[in-house]
Amino acid sequence: MGRVSLTYRPAPPHILTNVRPLAAFVTGRRTKWLVIAVWIVLAVALAGPGGKLADETNNDTESFLPDNAESTQVLRLLNERFPEGKTTEALIVYRRPGGLTDRDKRKISLDGRLAARQLPTVGLPAVPFEPGAPQGLVAGDGEVAYTVVTFPEDNDQVADWGKELREITDSARPAGLEAYVTGEVGFNTDAEEVFGSLDAKLLLATVLLVLVLLGAIYRSPAIALMPILVVGFAYMVAQAFIYFYAKSGATVSDNATSIFVVLMFGVGTDYCLLLVSRYREELRMYQDKHEAMAHALTRTGPAILASGLTVSISMLVLLLAENGSVHSLGPVAAIGVACVLAAGLTLLPAMLTIGGRKAFWPRRQVVAYDPEHVVTERTGIWRRIGDRVLQRPGLALGATLVFFLAGGLGLLAYKEDYSTTTFFKKQTESVDGFRVLERALPAGALAPTTVLVRREDARIRPQDVEAARRLAAQGEGVADVTPVQGRSTDGRIARVDVVFEDDPYMKGALVQARELRERLDGLPAGVDALTGGGTSIQYDYDKASARDLKVIVPIALVVIAVILAVLLQAIVAPLVLIASVIVSFLGTFGISLLFIRYVVGDAGIDNGLPTFAFIFLVALGIDYTIFLMSRVREEARRFGTREGMLRALNATGPVITSAGLILAGTFSVLMTLPVTFAFDLGFMVALGILLDTFIVRTMMVPAAVELIGDKVWWPSSPTGGSLVGEAPSEEEPAREPARIA
Repeated sequence: MGRVSLTYRPAPPHILTNVRPLAAFVTGRRTKWLVIAVWIVLAVALAGPGGKLADETNNDTESFLPDNAESTQVLRLLNERFPEGKTTEALIVYRRPGGLTDRDKRKISLDGRLAARQLPTVGLPAVPFEPGAPQGLVAGDGEVAYTVVTFPEDNDQVADWGKELREITDSARPAGLEAYVTGEVGFNTDAEEVFGSLDAKLLLATVLLVLVLLGAIYRSPAIALMPILVVGFAYMVAQAFIYFYAKSGATVSDNATSIFVVLMFGVGTDYCLLLVSRYREELRMYQDKHEAMAHALTRTGPAILASGLTVSISMLVLLLAENGSVHSLGPVAAIGVACVLAAGLTLLPAMLTIGGRKAFWPRRQVVAYDPEHVVTERTGIWRRIGDRVLQRPGLALGATLVFFLAGGLGLLAYKEDYSTTTFFKKQTESVDGFRVLERALPAGALAPTTVLVRREDARIRPQDVEAARRLAAQGEGVADVTPVQGRSTDGRIARVDVVFEDDPYMKGALVQARELRERLDGLPAGVDALTGGGTSIQYDYDKASARDLKVIVPIALVVIAVILAVLLQAIVAPLVLIASVIVSFLGTFGISLLFIRYVVGDAGIDNGLPTFAFIFLVALGIDYTIFLMSRVREEARRFGTREGMLRALNATGPVITSAGLILAGTFSVLMTLPVTFAFDLGFMVALGILLDTFIVRTMMVPAAVELIGDKVWWPSSPTGGSLVGEAPSEEEPAREPARIA
């Protein structure tokens, strides 16, 4: 086959994808140094605010609840109208097999006095065996008893109070007496130990993993380090912007800042891989490194921009969530992706241009200038797979659909679980103490449900409170309804607590919380009751998460479809791509449920997990399809849709596979955290990305495009419309069609 030159009329650049002016600036002989200088100045100037982000995170219970939730109203009333404000409790659980001794009882009494003397408690602790102690603090067999210590709610101090309380209980404890600090204070203390240096550890683990994978892929030290530096600069800038966002009054949680670290490194490395891969191609065609990078960025920039827009806007859809942890993640993740997108389109091209061919040492031969070389495209593994898929597209599409639909049957194993005992994936004192408590006493004592009985027009009367207590006690699974625990400063609201028999965070207790509210609707005219705290908080959280999934999923799909339609200049193609990610998500979610429940052994999952998993899998999964389809669009203008698909598979196969492995690897870092939710999310997203990389992008999408044919570009055509990857100018060297062995 002789060398053939092809000429064609380039499409006008699309307004959203024309990156030529940017490419000319960031690769200019002088301006590339200006780009580097700007990023250095930004990083240095914003290092101070970014370093203070941890001080502005907010993990208050109220911040995770919808504004209109009944639990939120209870929290506000406690804070505004009760003298002690919002409070949090520590339970000190004591146990001695065979029964607590007199010496043990003296130790329990001493611990209560020391806690009241040394710590800022609200009132005196409720200590068993003391005169006037509340009923129910001692198990019937005398082996277990617990003290209740109440503190003002202060998330910055509560973990320290828990540590001091543990020092008190550990001091001079009689041999054989077990003591555990649990309750909200105990769990917060253990959580701080787990999360205290989490961001630093997570960042270090992610950087090391990405560095090792990049080193294995490129076998070039400088090229492997550049993506780390690019994402590092973007991370420093993003931290500062998130700090300013938090200072504006918005809620930013620790959970959001932890996840955004992983997201930035995963997505940012993907963008770097795509640009570096195309730069290597262009260095073979252009002797001048500036010109080579300008062409590489012109070709890949639109796809990177499309990907970044898709992920960022998808994350912003989370602002519609009522669940505070989901709502908080949206803008944090969007800021992170926007910063790494900006760095990928400016800082990385400038660094690569400065490095030129020397940056690929010791493999500089792969980028040696050789324009006269007759390009003979090897029949690589991705081309061979593509050939087989396109030979029998119906079979390939059917097989992938059967695989994902079979995996989707795992959805039948869906079960929600919020058990106190499964939050951590390692042994903690708070969980051990709760297990001792629930074996001997009502488990609901861990987090009683607060009932506020009120009259708006007059002081609350004893008969009003008793009516509420009677209604509350009628429910199945209610172990105790306490006397009045406090009154509002105006005397119109009284507080009582309801203790359930079961773990207050199990599904059964959530049903009891709903039924409690329904019963309290039967109070006499002029009196009403609100429930919050404990199980009621979890019930409102659960209801908000279920609502969020129904709202966010369709809106996110519509937003992504619109972006793809604009960028691909087609309607059919975006619908095909959206369908592929939906099928992929259902299969991934089902397989993950089976793994979590029957391999890991967890009883169920947090019902907020589907929303997190969906937005990550759809937004990130569509990334690789954008990378693939942008190249298909480019190649189809010259060689038609079928050959364009094969060429695109061969060209993007190595880079997308590498990107998928790195992105899956970064999210799998979450599985190393001793927190069940993080483990589940990390596994689900990593699995979904791998399936998307090796099945959806390699088999499902090519097969679907082959079956649809040129109509996939409707209302455009393979040679019409403006491209996601701009056509090169007529001055570019003509490229030879590949020789197929």
